[in-house]
Amino acid sequence: MGNAEPKRVLIVGCGFPQLGLLRAAKELGVWVLGVDANRSAIGAAACDDFREVSTHDVDSVVRVAREVQVDGITTCGSELALRTTVRAAALLGLPFYGDEATVDRCQAKDKMREAYRAGGAPIPGFAVTTSFDEVEAFVFRSELPVVVKPSRGWGQRGVSKVENGSELRAAYDRARAASDDGVVLVEEFVEGDEFSVNAYTHGAATTVCSVTERVITHYPDPPGITFAEWFPSGLDRAREAQAIEAALAGIAALGIRRGPTYTQLRLGPKGARIVETAYRLGGGLDPDVALLGSGISLFRKILGVALGNVEWESAGRERAPHGGAIGKFLVGRPGRVVRIRGLDAARALPGVVGAEVYVSVGSTVFPLTDGSKRVGHVLAVGDGRDQANERAARAAAEIRIETE
Repeated sequence: MGNAEPKRVLIVGCGFPQLGLLRAAKELGVWVLGVDANRSAIGAAACDDFREVSTHDVDSVVRVAREVQVDGITTCGSELALRTTVRAAALLGLPFYGDEATVDRCQAKDKMREAYRAGGAPIPGFAVTTSFDEVEAFVFRSELPVVVKPSRGWGQRGVSKVENGSELRAAYDRARAASDDGVVLVEEFVEGDEFSVNAYTHGAATTVCSVTERVITHYPDPPGITFAEWFPSGLDRAREAQAIEAALAGIAALGIRRGPTYTQLRLGPKGARIVETAYRLGGGLDPDVALLGSGISLFRKILGVALGNVEWESAGRERAPHGGAIGKFLVGRPGRVVRIRGLDAARALPGVVGAEVYVSVGSTVFPLTDGSKRVGHVLAVGDGRDQANERAARAAAEIRIETE
């Protein structure tokens, strides 16, 4: 008998948030169709077939899926791509780990926080507002600092930490402009460090693959843009258990029964408080770091759902875990790219398992206003978190993205 034809999967998005998934699919022998509005997207080269289709365009994604006769559809790393994928899967009659109602609940920050509150998950105080007067009233009750963000928005766009009253109006206007429905969320700012919990839920059981320290931008820059995900978390056992308990409470409150979650939370004097739960694999190298730190591939699990492969979805550890791992992003000097140097040298360094540059000569590096403006990354491992970080720093220092 001849070899069976490989399964065909459509992956929505071919940017850096989907790069790990695209490569994992190829390593598993899956035939990959990728769609993205950017024909120069870094993941396009990893696809067997690529179509220039917007990740916002449900109808076009469905059309291409039918033309190519794919067996499954999935995505990771992007709320917009997730929104399209869950709707396209329903129209195509293909399996997906989440339903539209649960995905929408997790994408609308007002609905998310109301579900947290109803389910008893630990969150900061908040208010859902449609006017600046309501924002001012919340600040009067709660005091500064606060975080102001669009209720429905993406990639840290329109998110501000407000420490001074004079900044409040501008923060509200930014959030309202970035919100799909004009609704703005204002919430107490939680002092403390930020962490990520990467997990997979199937039925009543949730497996936590990693808890990482989330190294992010702070005030007065746009807050919450990830510079690095760093494993292990650096927390002691009791504090890490608090983080996991909070994440599990959030997952349960949102009604998630199947699929990956990426929970961002802060640990401060009052304990753990959830920032948000993304109903997907994270776009900040989180599943890559989780694989390096735990040996469990979240990429394999979501491909298993898409292609009806029960063994893939239920797979446990598939490789030896490392004592330390880090995904560190590169941020460039704004301007037109004239030269890129050092990428091969970075990849050759001890402990470096990945290094990428997302821009090319002639393209533009933009100011870091949201996560999409990062220009590359390195992934490194070590015996512990400090060695992994040192190796990543050396690799990042080798890479030169020169602009003018």
